[in-house]
Amino acid sequence: MENKKLFEEGIALLKSGEYQKALVILDKLIVDSPNNASYYSERGVIYFHLKKKQEAMSDMNMAVELEPLKSYRYASRAYILGHYGKTELAITDYEKAIELDPDDAIAHNNLGLLQEQLGYQQNAKTNFSKADDLIAKNPEMGRANLNIEGETIKARNIQEEIDAENKNKTLFSELKQITSKEGFNSFIRFVKSGFKKT
Repeated sequence: MENKKLFEEGIALLKSGEYQKALVILDKLIVDSPNNASYYSERGVIYFHLKKKQEAMSDMNMAVELEPLKSYRYASRAYILGHYGKTELAITDYEKAIELDPDDAIAHNNLGLLQEQLGYQQNAKTNFSKADDLIAKNPEMGRANLNIEGETIKARNIQEEIDAENKNKTLFSELKQITSKEGFNSFIRFVKSGFKKT
């Protein structure tokens, strides 16, 4: 029970951007329970945020190795691979995630994004349509995993979390510059552009 509480604390720190503190907790959890795939997966996300590519990939690979029938493991690794420019490998992982859980709307959507990047427009359109259909039927779909017993873990959309974090960082950097007239004018342009730097 203590590990569960510690894990929740680590996830809260991860979500709030306190990566070094979260890393200390996940390191401890992995020492205590070296066969828990969730600990490796979340530590991989922490390493990703810390821009430690090798460590992030190593932990994502370990999570897949420990739970090869859990679709979320492949989807999580796929997002990290895609970010590092390993698009074909990311596509393979998303396809495996969908094979294990055909109702994972997030995996269908993210697979479509990668296919679109490579110019596979029809495949992308098919996956986007499937994602839309699944979400329309049931917003909580995409959480199941075949042949898995034990701890249930709510899947998180890592891409969405990272995009939101980057958007917040951009907004914060702009807000810091508002103190001067030039900074204020820059802020107004920033707001009008939909919170995107120009």
